[in-house]
Amino acid sequence: MWWMTIISAISGIVSLGVMAFSDTHKALISLIAIIFFLLAILCSIWYTINKFLQNNYPKEFLILSQFSKYIYKDETHMTLDAYRLIQSKKTFLSSCNWGFSWTGKHDPIIKSDLQKCDGKIIKSSSNGGYDHILLKFDKPLFYNESAVVHFHADMIDTEGIAQPHLDIKIEEPRSVVDYRVILAYKDSSFNKNATFKRRLIHSSTPNEFEEIAVVPFNAISKSYDYVLTNPEIGYFYRLEWEK
Repeated sequence: MWWMTIISAISGIVSLGVMAFSDTHKALISLIAIIFFLLAILCSIWYTINKFLQNNYPKEFLILSQFSKYIYKDETHMTLDAYRLIQSKKTFLSSCNWGFSWTGKHDPIIKSDLQKCDGKIIKSSSNGGYDHILLKFDKPLFYNESAVVHFHADMIDTEGIAQPHLDIKIEEPRSVVDYRVILAYKDSSFNKNATFKRRLIHSSTPNEFEEIAVVPFNAISKSYDYVLTNPEIGYFYRLEWEK
């Protein structure tokens, strides 16, 4: 490898230089050369491992499960609390990007109870793409170490243009995806069903969803609840309801 050639050349130069010094100086220079040689090997191993992980896991982590709770406090004020169990696929993972899509006019206020979050939204560069928020860990995760990540969004929709659905994209194996939508402002007469749908991520008709299930409204908890286990990879899964 290229780095072995460089190290061999440096070792040869150091060996010639050592001959010009006393035994004490020779020992010190030899020790420095050995330390440098070991550091070079460690840096090369670290670089190779990170390159391999980057190629195989471009997102830097896997999402193992997700729990989402969407609450309508009234017809114009909503909150979303989502929790993900993630597994690091990087030697040191100090932060993670959380992608989200909000169809209202005003940007949501975002924070996290478990990670550091400055609330600055990174806007998508493409139409219909995901915005992102950076969540920073108090201490980095090592490779294969798991942690729970929390995302909280406070949203206002005074214009009434936000779409009443919750989408989750599945790109890797995930054991559980839990949806809960609470319509706290509804009265006891409300009993409309929600629908659970899916579509291919790379579908040529992105607005066409396949209906999977009908989700009844729980009048006692004023909520829709749906648990998806081991979902098929490559789909958007959507819970859609009436405001």
